[in-house]
Amino acid sequence: MNLFNTIPSNFFSVLASRNKEIYVDALMLLHQLFRYELNIEVSDYLSSLIALIEDRSFVLEEDDDVVVGGLTANAKARLILNRFIKTGWVDKEFMDGSFTEIITPRNYAIQVMKLLSELGDNRVQEYNSLVFSTYSSLKQAKSEHRGQMYEAVLTAKANTEQLIFEMKSLYHGIRGHLRQIQEQSDVNLLLQNHFEEYKQMADRIYHPIKTMDSIHRYMAPIQEILSDILGDEELMFGMRKRAVSVRKYEHEEDADREIISAIDYILDIYQSIGGIVNEIDKKHSTYTKSSIEKIQYLMTADQSIKGKLVELLKAYTTSATVIEKERVGRLLEEKIRVNRQEFIDGKSLYHKNVRSRRVTSTPLAVSNEDGFSDGAMAKMLDQISNGYSLSRIRSYVLNLFKDMDIIHSEDITIGNDNDFILLMLAVIRAGERGMNYRVQTDEGTQITNGYKIPNMEFTHKKGGMYHVE
Repeated sequence: MNLFNTIPSNFFSVLASRNKEIYVDALMLLHQLFRYELNIEVSDYLSSLIALIEDRSFVLEEDDDVVVGGLTANAKARLILNRFIKTGWVDKEFMDGSFTEIITPRNYAIQVMKLLSELGDNRVQEYNSLVFSTYSSLKQAKSEHRGQMYEAVLTAKANTEQLIFEMKSLYHGIRGHLRQIQEQSDVNLLLQNHFEEYKQMADRIYHPIKTMDSIHRYMAPIQEILSDILGDEELMFGMRKRAVSVRKYEHEEDADREIISAIDYILDIYQSIGGIVNEIDKKHSTYTKSSIEKIQYLMTADQSIKGKLVELLKAYTTSATVIEKERVGRLLEEKIRVNRQEFIDGKSLYHKNVRSRRVTSTPLAVSNEDGFSDGAMAKMLDQISNGYSLSRIRSYVLNLFKDMDIIHSEDITIGNDNDFILLMLAVIRAGERGMNYRVQTDEGTQITNGYKIPNMEFTHKKGGMYHVE
């Protein structure tokens, strides 16, 4: 969405002008007349504006017309009205059937003026019974006015959107008051904030949500009614017909999509709104506790030496200039005698181990010396050969055969690690010259005395021939 396709690019320039305060007051006057008058006459607006800005200074803008006869109050008022016309806030036209000039605010300007009016009003708005209104409209339409159930669902959706907006605004409003507690050090301002501003917000918004318009009381009935609507095909059919006639949908599918979307939105909000209420309760409790503790601290801190020292140190750290900080430092040196105090205990006889942080550095290069690796490998093979020679392996296999020419894995006995190593070497070196046996392995394994070996068959070679069954 491009905002400036709807409003002029210089629309907000009046709010950044050197005359912004006068312009805002003039807009609030226009908004007030709009609320009570259907047609705002130019003469009425200018006369009210003259009385509002008569004694206030006004700075000419670069593109303002030259004022003949001086910058009188009447001239200021007309310059302000022309500025609103140039920046797209209002139009000036004639009333139908007459030559009376009237001011017509543009649609988007009406919404912005309403927003500015609400922002400038420090009064806390009363909370409306949005949850009860949603429940009552749905229940009444379902029981008495089924033909207007479509309007009831749309109203329920609008109330739900307003409800979630109010609750999120309340949540962040409490967070704002919490920030004020942290930043405020004047006990009188804290008391005013707690017993006037926050209490007013709690009385008009927080307590009605928890009591009069209890969400937990009406949440389940609202969800039940909406679920019944979705399950009532006759009622849904009537709502689709009503939506087509009211909204002028071309297809009933579009109307059905809008109805289901609205109902799903309400159900989703009421499914998750309990968590929002719990978060608001937590923030409310945190604010109350923090506010009382901060007030108690500020009211008692100055009555003790500790509190006075804290205030002096705060004054030193918050000094705006170096000269001011030096002045406070001299006062501390002159008025306060500070001595260094030390003691010895059992931990004073050794230094505490200091952990070093691991830092990322370039890894050391690994030297690739072929001579070293080859020599190490040759030495290892020599050790294996000396420990388990071919003759020792052949002797081990002959002992396995005994009087048999063929043995299998289940016939082999392994007593220790040496037997296991010799058996492995016998399998590995079976194909070498001088070996009088051959080995044939098969799928699966065999566990003998805790050693796992493959299923295999050893065949004894006699006279250059292998025995074959």
